[in-house]
Amino acid sequence: MNKVLYIAEGEIEERFITFLTQNDFIQTGRFKKFNLMQDELKDQDSLLTKKIDKAFCILDNDVVSKENISNLISNLKKLKKICSSDIWTLIQYRNFEDEIKFILNCNNLAKFLNIPYNTTKDIKTFLAQSIHYEKYITKENILRYCTRPDSFKEELKIYNQSTSKIRITSIEKCML
Repeated sequence: MNKVLYIAEGEIEERFITFLTQNDFIQTGRFKKFNLMQDELKDQDSLLTKKIDKAFCILDNDVVSKENISNLISNLKKLKKICSSDIWTLIQYRNFEDEIKFILNCNNLAKFLNIPYNTTKDIKTFLAQSIHYEKYITKENILRYCTRPDSFKEELKIYNQSTSKIRITSIEKCML
């Protein structure tokens, strides 16, 4: 059985990935909360202590800079030391909330999800604590998740980074 690791920056993604694995949408694996673009993995970090077969790194592309891309590439190199196979990145267009709007084909998450308030904080809190994804996510619409990496690829070009260092994929790769 493959040892799969999912890495993303927040509780919202953790809850979403947990839902996807528990409902057999994607391969079972463990989740680690870590911002690969803004934080630096240390050699003694607990994330680097267990060997894995596959890693899927979920990234937002709303805060991309030369420093963040350098951090990401450095962190992916460190992850490669514990991973026997490829490390894949899934690029969330802007952030998770924008991905969910795209998956659900809606413009206003608060209205769609019937959240009483429409602030960003309210939506984030609902997605991290209260949402029941089984009401909204299907085998068909989940295929839209992380399918818009073009703006991230453009950012890589701006900072003279090749996409060969960052293997970009979509949720389908997690389903294999």
